[in-house]
Amino acid sequence: MTRIFLDTEFTGLHQKTTLISLAMVANNGEEFYAEFNDYDAAQLSPWLLENVISHLEMNEVSEGIFHESKTLKVKGNRKFIKDALSKWLSQFSVIEIWADVLAYDWVLFCELFGGAFGIPENIFYAPFDLATVFRMKGLIEPVSKYERDVKRFAFSGEDASKQHHALEDARVEKICYEKLTNL
Repeated sequence: MTRIFLDTEFTGLHQKTTLISLAMVANNGEEFYAEFNDYDAAQLSPWLLENVISHLEMNEVSEGIFHESKTLKVKGNRKFIKDALSKWLSQFSVIEIWADVLAYDWVLFCELFGGAFGIPENIFYAPFDLATVFRMKGLIEPVSKYERDVKRFAFSGEDASKQHHALEDARVEKICYEKLTNL
């Protein structure tokens, strides 16, 4: 079984949001990173422009597939990315998906495949939530909206200036999971 950590960046916390980027980091070190060229730019807020759009890597290309060591990088529209992601996911036999506060990530991931029934057959139907593990380990206490939450980059020991880049966030999720399961 392969454990894969998922992160997405999208145009807002609302039902009509569109994907900006998506990353998956497998426990064996294989990585997938995609930037969408068909997100709804009209939905971009100043915060998204400063904290997400500024971190995008493939601004000079409109579409393509690139290999960097163990990372497959893809730029294109939803269909192009879905096809590349499907091929990448096919290398694994059984996949368990993890994400941090996965409510939006999982829905957007499933929508990329036309809904939950369209996800590849090798993916276990239920994703797992890293925030729940933080809570169970006593590192998150729901007092108010953000109070007594743990900063993931600080917990992982990684550089927080890379936050809100889907691939960096997925890498941090993997590190956090490894640290949490060793506590």
